[in-house]
Amino acid sequence: MRKFMQGFAVFSLMTALVTGCGNGGSSTTGSSNNESVKIGLAAPLSGSSAEYGEQFKKGAELAVKLVNDAGGINGKKVELDIQDDKGDPKEAANTANKFASDKSILAVVGHFNSSATLAAAPIYNKNKMVEISPSSSSPKVTDAGEYTFRVITTDAFQAQYVADWTKEEGFKKAAIIYEQTDFGLGLSDVYSKAAKENGIEIVANEAYVAGQTKDFASILTKIKEKQPELLFIGGLYNEAALIAKQSKQLGLDVRFIGVDSLYSDALIKLGGDAVEGVMLPGFFNPNSQNEKTKEFVEAYKKVYNEEPGTYAAYTFDATTIVLEAIKQKGANRETIKEYLTTLKGYKGATGVHDFDPNGDVLKEPERLVVKDGKFQPYKQ
Repeated sequence: MRKFMQGFAVFSLMTALVTGCGNGGSSTTGSSNNESVKIGLAAPLSGSSAEYGEQFKKGAELAVKLVNDAGGINGKKVELDIQDDKGDPKEAANTANKFASDKSILAVVGHFNSSATLAAAPIYNKNKMVEISPSSSSPKVTDAGEYTFRVITTDAFQAQYVADWTKEEGFKKAAIIYEQTDFGLGLSDVYSKAAKENGIEIVANEAYVAGQTKDFASILTKIKEKQPELLFIGGLYNEAALIAKQSKQLGLDVRFIGVDSLYSDALIKLGGDAVEGVMLPGFFNPNSQNEKTKEFVEAYKKVYNEEPGTYAAYTFDATTIVLEAIKQKGANRETIKEYLTTLKGYKGATGVHDFDPNGDVLKEPERLVVKDGKFQPYKQ
């Protein structure tokens, strides 16, 4: 979700950001001061989702660094105001009020989880301030308001996509295990409905508490009794690794499939042999030959000396889109929204971005599988 400089001048967008302020450099409501361009980042830097918040922070800071090292926007330095929403809806609303009341902050990148985004959205919309989420995928976000955008596809899209993939693979009996959040419930609902429409029997549907459930034995024992061929995981990679390992220990012989929230090296490190064969759609593959992806990965490794995670890439894209909007339309809250509303064909680290009238991004995933201890393109 952010950037760096000279050896990174390969980022054509970043170079372009230096060259002018595009149309409409007016500075009315939400305008920047004369010294800098300010945007906000809302991330769960503490609490159960802190590791994802750290990805947000690194992605966003990289994007800003690249722009600033290339000269800023129209000669102005970009400043990033980072706030910890703890992944909590109440704290997210407080964060939104803080950002919205600061007229120097032009737009906000965040929040992480859908419940936080939904709690904050009315505040941003009331103040005509763009919020662009890197990761909130609940179908409910679609109706959150005209100033609410996201660079991740909806749970409805991904769950439908995975259900269609399940049918193509010839599975007849599937079970679902999901986290009890707006995110997990959305995945469960859409996958269950789509699977049934595809002639797939859902033999079990079990929930767990994200960040708290560590022992899945009782849940998996129930699922094992139903003898599914496939287990759909509606959650994040940490729990997915535990589910896979504990399934193996219980003798539950089943394939695993999920959405792109499972994509992380942590899944493989934590799950080991148990996650071999896990299938998922991916919008970010660090081994991709896509030019923008390669540029992002190179810059990220150079700055942090590690491989970027999915949410770092999503946040990087969300941040660069906001900065491009300021470059093209000026330092103004409403013109940023106008730019995003008409955005088509924006190439980023996680794919090509178009926004529909609801602020939902439209892009196609790549099919991936864990094979030989790494994520690889899936081949049937």
